[in-house]
Amino acid sequence: MQVLAGNVLWMLSSMSASRRFRRASRSARRAQEQILASFLRNNAGSAYGLKYNYGSIASVEEFQKRVPFVTYEELEPWVRRIMAGEQGVLTSEPVLMLEKTSGSSGPAKYIPYTASLRREFQNAVGAWIYDLYRNHKGLFGGRQYWSISPAIHEEEVTPGGLPVGFEEDADYLSPFAQKVVRSVMAVPPSVAGTADMEACRKKTMNALVQCRDLRVLSIWNPSFLTTLMRHLPAGRTPAELWPKLSLISCWTDGAASRFLPELETLFPGVPVQGKGLLATEGVVSVPLAASPAPAPAITSHFLEFIEDGGRARLVDELEVGKSYTVVQTTGGGFARYCLDDQVEVVAPGAIRFVGRKGQVSDLCGEKLSEAFVGDTFQKMGLRGFVMLAPHWGNPPRYNLFLEADHFEEIAAEVEDHLCQSFHYNYCRDLGQLGPVRGIRVTDGDRRYLAGCEALGQKGGDIKPAHLRQELDWFERLGGSYAA
Repeated sequence: MQVLAGNVLWMLSSMSASRRFRRASRSARRAQEQILASFLRNNAGSAYGLKYNYGSIASVEEFQKRVPFVTYEELEPWVRRIMAGEQGVLTSEPVLMLEKTSGSSGPAKYIPYTASLRREFQNAVGAWIYDLYRNHKGLFGGRQYWSISPAIHEEEVTPGGLPVGFEEDADYLSPFAQKVVRSVMAVPPSVAGTADMEACRKKTMNALVQCRDLRVLSIWNPSFLTTLMRHLPAGRTPAELWPKLSLISCWTDGAASRFLPELETLFPGVPVQGKGLLATEGVVSVPLAASPAPAPAITSHFLEFIEDGGRARLVDELEVGKSYTVVQTTGGGFARYCLDDQVEVVAPGAIRFVGRKGQVSDLCGEKLSEAFVGDTFQKMGLRGFVMLAPHWGNPPRYNLFLEADHFEEIAAEVEDHLCQSFHYNYCRDLGQLGPVRGIRVTDGDRRYLAGCEALGQKGGDIKPAHLRQELDWFERLGGSYAA
């Protein structure tokens, strides 16, 4: 009865966010203009707002002319001022805390969180949760597992006294929703306090095995779930343990799509819903049952989508079949912030994640992009764990990590595809790069997760990758060459 009540209350608490989203969808341009106007009005007195004269901006066009696109590196001096304790830097409202994040490359970033930014996250999550309950009635009768990020960092406070990091992943939610969510969770939040990754997974599985009424498995990376399932009790299957499992929620786009066949084998007949695109900085899209791909998060932030030529488009100007790079203006004060996430418009009001625009490996001028490598893997029909990464040598080369017996033949075929890239082929002709070498690995997805965690990434930040830029993946993945 307590679980049923918790699920009902969670749905009801999400209803207002769903209504706002549906109402905004009827006039996306107007909804976005209102979000931008509110942002400018609320932050006109901040140091950043004064620099760009937010108070005199009266239209989207003026905003785009006056305020430049920015990267985190360009905002970092402003963030450092916040970390030192200065108020009114990027926003007029106070910064409550900072969240530390590390992407697939580069140093850690500190993202300021205000009450407005938290509400913007809640708007997106609420719209999704209400839609889940409306379209999956079986959810009401059982508990859910939402993957928990283990505590891999020591408690941190900025020089100015601001806390760094949420205590729990549920801190993104409203205080009422947090209480309700805990009543329907299959795994207690205390598991997140387990710093050792393997111990955390074993505790998670122990709790899940005891949860006969499990209805939802919500994780970020599908390979996290396939790795977790290796801790199943001997002789038991997911179908036996969780006969009423109704939904799996995980990333399904980009490199994550390679793991879907294994999920379907482990959980036959269980629907898999793709996650929306969400970063520590903000939300880009929201998954909805009636949409072929997640919908832009139009009630959260002001969103712009950049064409290849550099022109900024708004949500109502997107064209089906085209790809865009995402730019956000959020309640945390990041104005016209470039995420470098690329999305493709698959239908009106529906976008899917394609990859990271900035994910390029360039040892000798070869300029290999993740999109090109991913397209190569797709054309070859590669499934399961497969990843390309540079290796320093004389000459340097790329290693192809995969779980396959014929790894040398596959590596040779990948080499042929890569040579269709002018810059890669030119480097090969000059002898600046050696040919791709196949590396056989075991438990690749588990080792990849461990390697990313060792680099300081949180579980929710770790995305499957076609291409990584670091040089030490042979050591991290424990691969072997041919005998």
